[in-house]
Amino acid sequence: MAQQYDSAAKYVMLEHPQALAKLVFGDQEVEMLGARNTEQRIFAERRNDSTHKVQFPDRRAILHTEVQAYDSTTPMLFRVAAYHGYLLSEYKMPVYCCVIYLHPNAGRTDPSHYEYEWNGCKYLIQYKVIRLIEIEGQPILDAQDPGLLPFTPLMKRREGMSANRWLDECIDATKSVPLDAPRRDVLLSVLGIFGSLVYDYEYIKQRIPEGIMLESPLVQHYIQEAKTQGIEQGIEQGETRAKQAAVLKLLRLRFDPVPESVTEKIALIQSRSHLDSLLEQALTAQKPDDIDLENHDS
Repeated sequence: MAQQYDSAAKYVMLEHPQALAKLVFGDQEVEMLGARNTEQRIFAERRNDSTHKVQFPDRRAILHTEVQAYDSTTPMLFRVAAYHGYLLSEYKMPVYCCVIYLHPNAGRTDPSHYEYEWNGCKYLIQYKVIRLIEIEGQPILDAQDPGLLPFTPLMKRREGMSANRWLDECIDATKSVPLDAPRRDVLLSVLGIFGSLVYDYEYIKQRIPEGIMLESPLVQHYIQEAKTQGIEQGIEQGETRAKQAAVLKLLRLRFDPVPESVTEKIALIQSRSHLDSLLEQALTAQKPDDIDLENHDS
């Protein structure tokens, strides 16, 4: 999953776990007992998106949730099977797995299960698939649940309503949620990050103050990480090389791999203001070559 959407989803699920339970289990009575450590020691540097211990009226279990912006390059059924096996061994209780797809076109071919049987051996895993585009968004807006509001731009809008009008209503509902201003601003920035999957980013900036987007701790995390890595890599080569490295670092955080043609064009850009602009564009681009790579230095 693109790193920016990954961290935005993790923020919502960790800050508002009960909303996650509502999305996955509907009206089923469940209490979230706390997040589990999501680092899987047997998979080097691999973290799953969200793992919680949950309490049902008649049992305790583990809820594991993966959030995908687009379809996974590795078939999701194999990834879920790997997570499920690890969590089952670690916690020794039932593990319920769910995959949430953000983009309207994602998840269409996910079979939601994996099974085989041969020569006395049998394996079956069934997991829940949630495609946001298949969820009616209006009831979510009406409920004013902070943990679900950032997802609403990607949900099904009311019949006959234009996309931008729906986005407006999602933003207005989030602005009116009864939270303190800093937490509300973070939700707006998360909504903007998710919204950039399908809406024009320039329109998002008109409706969500740019300061909120750029000052969001989530966005600042990527900018700072990219700048830090870039400066470390380019400190002996000057500020221009450091900025080039920062843009490439951010692109690699979101897209892996970055096409060689993009890398080569960035290496030719000497204008620091252009590179600063590319750093911002890299936060919301749908693919690496969406950023303005035309050399304006001449």
